[in-house]
Amino acid sequence: MDDPNQNTLGEAIMKMLKAYRLDNKVTETDIWQSWEAIMGPSIYRHTQKIELRDKVLLIRLDSSALRHELSFAKHKIVEKINEHVGKRFIDDVLLM
Repeated sequence: MDDPNQNTLGEAIMKMLKAYRLDNKVTETDIWQSWEAIMGPSIYRHTQKIELRDKVLLIRLDSSALRHELSFAKHKIVEKINEHVGKRFIDDVLLM
């Protein structure tokens, strides 16, 4: 019979990451690694860095025109990222 106290390896790792407060860093890394799939190749090519600070995703772009264009789609970016992560992970986006 299955032991109800037995965790899968994935569950155990997630508990450890939460205990050491590393789970957000893992999710941030996942977003960066999936950035091209989330936002598309043209935005990916112009993205220099992404960083999470207090539920705000900071996105550094090398194109002021793209930054201006994306400023109108901030809500959509938040939705795409939260959908990718599978939970409400960020509340806002700051384009730099």
